[in-house]
Amino acid sequence: MELDVSSEFNRLIAAARSVSREVGETVSDILKRGLEQPLAREEACALLTRVVEVMREGAARRGDVQAATALSGDMDAFIKSVTDERERVGALHQPSSARPILELQPFNGIQPHPVRPSPVFHEREVAVREGFVRTKDIQLWDENERLDIHLNQFRRTHGRGPTGDELLDIMMGQLPLPGATKDQFEIRQLAQSIAVNGVRKPPIIDVDGTLLDGNRRVTACHLILNSEEFDAGEKRRAEWVQVWQLTEHATQADRESVIVSLNFEPDYKQDWPEYVKARKVHAEWQAMLALESRANSVRQRDLKRQVSKKFALGPDTHHVTRYIQMVELADEFEDYHVSERTRDRYEVKHKAERYFQYFDELGKGKGAGGVNYSLNQDEPFKHLVYDLLFEGKFSNWNKIRDLKYVANNEEALAFLREARDEHNVDRAQSLVDDGCSAARTARAIERSVAGNKRIEVFVDWLEGAPVRIFRPGAPDSIRPENLQRLYRALKLVESYLDPSGTNESVA
Repeated sequence: MELDVSSEFNRLIAAARSVSREVGETVSDILKRGLEQPLAREEACALLTRVVEVMREGAARRGDVQAATALSGDMDAFIKSVTDERERVGALHQPSSARPILELQPFNGIQPHPVRPSPVFHEREVAVREGFVRTKDIQLWDENERLDIHLNQFRRTHGRGPTGDELLDIMMGQLPLPGATKDQFEIRQLAQSIAVNGVRKPPIIDVDGTLLDGNRRVTACHLILNSEEFDAGEKRRAEWVQVWQLTEHATQADRESVIVSLNFEPDYKQDWPEYVKARKVHAEWQAMLALESRANSVRQRDLKRQVSKKFALGPDTHHVTRYIQMVELADEFEDYHVSERTRDRYEVKHKAERYFQYFDELGKGKGAGGVNYSLNQDEPFKHLVYDLLFEGKFSNWNKIRDLKYVANNEEALAFLREARDEHNVDRAQSLVDDGCSAARTARAIERSVAGNKRIEVFVDWLEGAPVRIFRPGAPDSIRPENLQRLYRALKLVESYLDPSGTNESVA
């Protein structure tokens, strides 16, 4: 990144020019010359301190309150930040031959070697070497634009840039920054993948080991190495990382090409659909069960954990259980349409893939009153739902949740049957929506009627209850806190009553 002066330099120059043009030009010249012939840090701090003093005196002589106020803050912290920035920018402008070199290492019999042909980044051929380095020797890139807000927030709070360890904490969401979300960069999920597969795409480092691409991958490796969640084998996969390294002849234009290419240009990679992922998980699960057909529930949980780790789904079994259930329902859906509806098998599979997320909702509520329970209690109803799903007649997956109310409501079922026979999909979706609305309305009325019945039963009990149960200390007496709750409830009921006693005018 070609920088003539840093933002901190510009701040100081602007402050100097607010005192006088002459002082401003002097400060500007000092800072710019520092890039070409840098002073020792102590000399630079002393010089900048003197510059600030001169500016402050000039502002005081002229009675410039605004400039004097600007120069009355913590100048030590400001000067430190300027010298830090000067050194960083100076290092970027050093020729590669003058910078420290992180030597690539052989690993598992693979020797460092040039990458042939040289890769092309943003229409520019850039020479790189491939080899291995220890994760702990790679420096996270504090110029990464995805961290811009976080780094500026940190600098404003601390008056300096973050150290390597602090930058790592920022990436992993372990450094409190107001407004930042935990694990914003999804490091934990990436770590679970790397723990199983290793780092599959080599990060790209500069000659001194500074990352140009791969902050998330390297951070995930640090998480694996420092977390008890991962075992020794997984830690070994994260200890050494295969990287591409720019050569000592790399120019700043080479670095820029790498950064632009890997952060602005899409790679057009498309993840596998969940349908495909779930089927692979299900196949692995079935293969395990075939070997252990008598596995009890405890052993099955252990097998699911093994499947989960194999497919980088994390340490718990939630995703595996969910995928298994979804595939089983998809299989049932496919079998119905192929066997009973005599539809083309692959047309049906395409539909199952397209609406795969719906099977997650169809599998919920196995207990009485749930969606899955309702489907399994009534085969014609289940087939009606499968027909509507095949034809795309559910406007969205939320409608699946209403099916538990539709199952026992003949009016709502009539809407869904009409939707099945309707050829216009938009019209059919409206009919399904109407059926679900009718079922919800009926449910609300039912709950209201049930409420009346409950009140009648309670009042009958209350009127027939012996007086002694309301006396503290009596056998089977009502606890004081429950009496208080009853009193508050009755007062609430009183507020709803119409003064005339008819209660007809109450909204």
